[in-house]
Amino acid sequence: MPNTASSSFKKKEQEQEKQELLESLRQTREELRWARNAFNNAVEPELVEACVYEINALQARYAYFLRQAREQKAEEGAGSIFRLPR
Repeated sequence: MPNTASSSFKKKEQEQEKQELLESLRQTREELRWARNAFNNAVEPELVEACVYEINALQARYAYFLRQAREQKAEEGAGSIFRLPR
């Protein structure tokens, strides 16, 4: 029976990691939306430049989390219920 408990714990841990990853994707997507809005409303050249840097950084972060999610999905196999947010 110890093997079943270990397996159950590992599944719970994987599910928690998956939820944390999805939350990171959601949060980064929201921050990107705000940064784009700030860019659209920026008037001063320095603010426009700062917004561009912020957007680029957030896009890189989002790409990282998305890559992690895809790798996790691949590890779980084709029958996974894991779906990327739209």
